[in-house]
Amino acid sequence: MKRKAQFLTEHEMCSRFLENLPEGWTAYPEWQNWDIVLVRDSDGFQIGIEAKLRLNAKVVTQAAERSYQVDKPGPDCRAVLIPEGYTNDFAVVCSLLNLQIITMRDKLENPRYDRDWFLPELPDPDRFSYNYFPEFYPVSRLPLPEVVPTVEAGKPCPVRLTDWKLKAMKLSILLEKYGFVTRRTFKALSLSPTLFLYENNHWMKRGSTRGQWQKACDFPDLRMGFEVNYQELEQLFPDWSKQVSH
Repeated sequence: MKRKAQFLTEHEMCSRFLENLPEGWTAYPEWQNWDIVLVRDSDGFQIGIEAKLRLNAKVVTQAAERSYQVDKPGPDCRAVLIPEGYTNDFAVVCSLLNLQIITMRDKLENPRYDRDWFLPELPDPDRFSYNYFPEFYPVSRLPLPEVVPTVEAGKPCPVRLTDWKLKAMKLSILLEKYGFVTRRTFKALSLSPTLFLYENNHWMKRGSTRGQWQKACDFPDLRMGFEVNYQELEQLFPDWSKQVSH
């Protein structure tokens, strides 16, 4: 009887998967409500992945496309990542829902040359995948952030680098650069000013010049937990700040 792969946690399995990801792919962990969004560097092809230590109804439900999502952005393919040896009757359900099952070994003799540490192989740039990874042809692909989230995939109640947090980081960087922002800044960032200006949480205060807003005593530290991503956005300031009115 073939031994089953053993991982202590989903986080361990996801970490091992990402550490040994083949060249030509970029992983966005905990992005857009997926454990992992894989993006093929050559053409932007996307695979949304949900991970579980057992193939069960929960992971199938998480990965499956719902009726309200058919006209929303989504990945080209949807997949579930499980340890090798834990495929069961839910595999038939996955097939009916066009979900690809990716099975993964827990021990790699030589990760650089061992091509079978997970199966099936990811689809190549010509999209020949031997009937694996069925495509959903979404109306558009998932929007991706300027920076790859520095978070850990597969953890319970994960810390996520959300679209809102990225916009808030940019606001914080603008405040550090110029000392103030205006309502136009919020509009340019597509960021609601309500939480910052009107929730009595003392995040921001009126500046000395009419129409200007400055940091107040309780403005949140948006670097915390995302120090690398914050620094990357600072470095990219010349690019994204061109679209922000000040």
